[in-house]
Amino acid sequence: MKTQMNATEPRKSRTFDVHRHVLSNGLIVLLVDNPSIPAVSLSVSVLTGARHESEEKAGLAMMVSRLLDEGTKTRTSLEIAEAIESVGGMLDSDGSYERIVVSASVLKEDIDLGLELSADILINPIFPEAFIEKEKSRTLSEIASARDRPQVIAGWEFSELVYGKHPLHRPSHGYPETVVKLTRADLLDFHQHFIVPNNAILSMVGDFRTSEVLSRIERYFGTWQPKPLSLPKHAKPTRQANRRIKYITMPAQQLNIYLGHLGVERSNPDYYALQVLDTILGGGAGFTARIPQRLRDELGLAYTTFASITASAGADPGRFVSYIGTSPENMTAAIEGLIQEIRKIISEPVSDQELQDARDYLTGSFVFSFETSSQIARFLVHAEVYGLGFDYIDKYPEYIRSITTSDVSRVAENYLDCENYTMVVVGPVDKDGKITD
Repeated sequence: MKTQMNATEPRKSRTFDVHRHVLSNGLIVLLVDNPSIPAVSLSVSVLTGARHESEEKAGLAMMVSRLLDEGTKTRTSLEIAEAIESVGGMLDSDGSYERIVVSASVLKEDIDLGLELSADILINPIFPEAFIEKEKSRTLSEIASARDRPQVIAGWEFSELVYGKHPLHRPSHGYPETVVKLTRADLLDFHQHFIVPNNAILSMVGDFRTSEVLSRIERYFGTWQPKPLSLPKHAKPTRQANRRIKYITMPAQQLNIYLGHLGVERSNPDYYALQVLDTILGGGAGFTARIPQRLRDELGLAYTTFASITASAGADPGRFVSYIGTSPENMTAAIEGLIQEIRKIISEPVSDQELQDARDYLTGSFVFSFETSSQIARFLVHAEVYGLGFDYIDKYPEYIRSITTSDVSRVAENYLDCENYTMVVVGPVDKDGKITD
């Protein structure tokens, strides 16, 4: 399938075509040939991650993603590294809650190598025992380091309280007690069940001829065997109907405060109105929004404060989070300030000027998401996964410009709650919320 896409900047337009093809094994291929860049960005996104691992094996998906390039049935990790480095390319694998991604960047003359190596580490990983033990040590060190950071602890505990038993309650890298128990058999089993072509999307952007590169993709990925998918089912999380508050004592100079509740999925039809709401309430880079302006600039309560309901929206509902880092003596004022601004945007219409500023910021900054081949490759996957359409670059400004002050008021009232919220405070405070010396 060939779809025309147009990305419009204030003074110039840029056009590229998307070619969509599905291999016989179910692998979705999205191609954009761009001869103006003498390199190729390749990304293979497998639609699995921490959301598909069990509670007792938390951290498994992340470990699988990090060990894909540490040896295959035909190459050692050193041979993989030497092969890509010999041509000045890049090869990487990583994971998240929703996806495991293998990405590569090579010059046009090295497309075959990029495809071959990417296919090899996806199809034929062996997860050597020695590397598993190293990765366990690395992960445990990362968890220990993160646990020394009050803001991280606040975010983790906030998710635990908001999501309950849903997989989003836990960090993607798992817990120390689950990581230490992971085995090579666990990694191989996860790979066998979830890393399959009929659960993956290959996107490729750069200097190539679509007709020629498609046959190369068939050569390297066509032998990847599909398997029936049986994805774990989870009860959809629901927004709380009560208030949940937790104070955690940690040595720190300031308090880290998270306040909010369950958010929305990316597919929510009100996503764009909520983006405008976010921009007015919590801000974006270069935009002075209500919470930063009031709590940071006017009251001087914090260096960092923000709020967002769309930033974490995905296949599952994300979080509505308002955050502030403040001095202990300002705790009450900071909390009341966050709640007051949330209440105000629910109960009072935003101004026409705020609406216009937010729409201008979102439409003006949008084009910068498509400056590089790797950015375009990521967008293609995003558009495919969430059904945005490959004409999204044209439609997004229209979506945002269509939002009215009434839309912002409606979504604020429907999706924000300044009474039934979760609040986590971490820092020099006791379990009852009293400031400690």
